[in-house]
Amino acid sequence: MKRPEPRELVILSVRRALGVSIVLFAFYLSLHVLGRYRFLTPSDIVTILGLVFAGTWLGIGFSVLSPLPEERGLPRVVRTALLVIPALGIGVAIQIVLKGARSDMAIYAIFALAAWLGSTFIKEDGDQDGYLD
Repeated sequence: MKRPEPRELVILSVRRALGVSIVLFAFYLSLHVLGRYRFLTPSDIVTILGLVFAGTWLGIGFSVLSPLPEERGLPRVVRTALLVIPALGIGVAIQIVLKGARSDMAIYAIFALAAWLGSTFIKEDGDQDGYLD
């Protein structure tokens, strides 16, 4: 299993989470300018940061149990479905708890996207026999 050192994994995850957060902030800012969407409040910014960090770490935890397969195709699709479907459910629960049933932010999609992007750090080796180290 190609696994980065713990210190490097933390740095990579923080860098990825901050990058995804910046892209989301730019998206919401462009919605504000172009579509007259309300401007993000400080609590919205903290919510987005927390969701992206939590989703990224969920993806890393999932990739420890099921590393990214080396071959492309059906194994990667199945692995992605096994991660994203529960992440969407968890995201919906988080959205209902934080913002109620009616929200103007797609909290569930932010959480699932971050989980999917966070699950790419740990990859399988080609010579692995299928057991965890």
